[in-house]
Amino acid sequence: MDFFSTNLFNWYGLAFAIALLVPDIVYIKSNRIDRTIFDNKAMLYIERIGKYCSIFLMGINIGVLEGGFTKPIMETFWMISTCVLTVVALILWLLCFNRFSKLWAYLLTAVTAVIFIMSGLLQVKTLLLTAGVVYLIGQLYVTNKYVKSKMQ
Repeated sequence: MDFFSTNLFNWYGLAFAIALLVPDIVYIKSNRIDRTIFDNKAMLYIERIGKYCSIFLMGINIGVLEGGFTKPIMETFWMISTCVLTVVALILWLLCFNRFSKLWAYLLTAVTAVIFIMSGLLQVKTLLLTAGVVYLIGQLYVTNKYVKSKMQ
């Protein structure tokens, strides 16, 4: 894929990104989160940067450090696995809405990180892969602090 390609949007990736972002927004709006539990503000910003860059790069092809799917089977595998993992993430969100659990929170973190990292690997998008790893590191910190505050 070259920089001036007409394939600016990855429509399926954009749909998956929106499906992952909407429950996050609803959860933040419906649950008041005490920001004082996050004593390391840099990690909080790392999590946000990783999350929003990953979501952006899932749906937008910027043409920098991108190779695209190298074989058609990779695209098929990406579609099926991302669809399944997105449904799993949405189910985990519903479980977290109804009854918060430490296990569900960590599983949700793992599933969303796998979606971003796997998408970066399969689509040969180096920036998406990097953003997915940054998201995982930051989200593990945020989840750990949030779980500890909820369990007290």
